[in-house]
Amino acid sequence: MKRGKRAILPGEVFKVLLICIVMGFWGTVLHGQEIRIRVLDAHNGKPITNECVNVSLGAWHGADLIAPTNKEGVVVLYLTRNEVTAAAVSPSPCAQTAILGPKPLPKGVDTIAITSDEYVDCQEWAKVIPQEAPKDNLNRAPSYRIEKILESGVAAGNRCGKFRAEAKPGELIFFVRPASWLEKMRR
Repeated sequence: MKRGKRAILPGEVFKVLLICIVMGFWGTVLHGQEIRIRVLDAHNGKPITNECVNVSLGAWHGADLIAPTNKEGVVVLYLTRNEVTAAAVSPSPCAQTAILGPKPLPKGVDTIAITSDEYVDCQEWAKVIPQEAPKDNLNRAPSYRIEKILESGVAAGNRCGKFRAEAKPGELIFFVRPASWLEKMRR
């Protein structure tokens, strides 16, 4: 007697699809969500692979995380319901100063603010009002809504060059440029 292939019934296909959908949903719940900060050269769009990004949870108040870019020029943040962790990179451009977390995500915080470490930020900072000039210029760093980053992606402004890039869902594009000789001397 010859053995034939068994026909797959529509009910079995439905069960397999249902299991895949449920497992995909639970995988997201268990592992949280991911924000990819893609760091690009403002002049040519090439990935910056040797930078550390300072991440503040909420409006800028100082770096909660100091996270390295990987070989693609990307910093990966993992968000769960109550904490944020940055992915480790080896070798790391900020091995001595990296703060990868996990850090608690304060209740009600729905934004992140970022600044560069060795490079010069090209994002559009808030203007300084002479009568109310902040003591720390970092207070002018823009904040980016986490929900918008996850849903549609966000590309920060590029005030240093004409290069533009379109962000994918879960991605924040951050433009930087190398510091000039004079800027390096001021540090």
